[in-house]
Amino acid sequence: MKLEVMVLHVLVCTLDDGITRVPHLLKPEREDIRYVISFQYSDEKFLSLIPDALRRKDVRIVTLPGRGLCRNRNHAMSFVNDGIALIADDDLFYFEDTFDTILETFRSHTEIDLAFFKTKTPDGEPEYKKYPLVEKSYTRWKGYAPSSIEIAFRVETVKRKGIWFDERFGLGSARLSGGEELMFVDACLKQGLQARFFPKYIVLHPCMSNGDSSAFTLRAAMTMGALCHHFKGWLAFPAMVKFTWQAFRKGEKRPVSPFKYYIWLVKGILYERATR
Repeated sequence: MKLEVMVLHVLVCTLDDGITRVPHLLKPEREDIRYVISFQYSDEKFLSLIPDALRRKDVRIVTLPGRGLCRNRNHAMSFVNDGIALIADDDLFYFEDTFDTILETFRSHTEIDLAFFKTKTPDGEPEYKKYPLVEKSYTRWKGYAPSSIEIAFRVETVKRKGIWFDERFGLGSARLSGGEELMFVDACLKQGLQARFFPKYIVLHPCMSNGDSSAFTLRAAMTMGALCHHFKGWLAFPAMVKFTWQAFRKGEKRPVSPFKYYIWLVKGILYERATR
């Protein structure tokens, strides 16, 4: 009797001319790997940029007009119903053993629904983020949070629970510039799904930027306020006072004033409250 093959679906989200970068993340064709490329475009002119290298039997390209990363991720998810899904962007590089590492992890840990891995940075760059040192269960955001490109999950379980990416969050959303990973993972945990971190590198990506210019934009402040309210409720108001004081107490020059920054934190709190 032929054993059922566990399939890994690589869900690639790209926008406009980003479609030209996608061939770089593809690996040689194999029976247990499929690629779903959700090609979001702001203008129909970008549809002519689809590379011939993507015209393979293991690649499915689905198009979506407009913007919004979470909307794009949900679009990609809608085309798979079983197996394992790996969240991907168009600027990644996977190692030769990446897909085997992910599939073997889910085969040997039948109890888990989500697996979080590590991102390696190019030589000479700092580590992508501070990771736990050992394999461990993940139950709540406590200092470490997985990035989207480090997350793989059992499709059938996640979709059976009705879990999707929160389209209020993420790049291209109306108000909030990030936080979609935390919202997705939190939704999974609240539905009783089991998550675990594995200290294994699966993808290469440049180090994240932690500069003041990105951390202290008003959209970033609004996103922080919205996330804090989601996790803490009305305790977000005093929590954000403390956060603002800690962020500005060193006297370093910031692109906005503490008062204006706090106002936008509050806007994020109220927005999350009104739209949940």
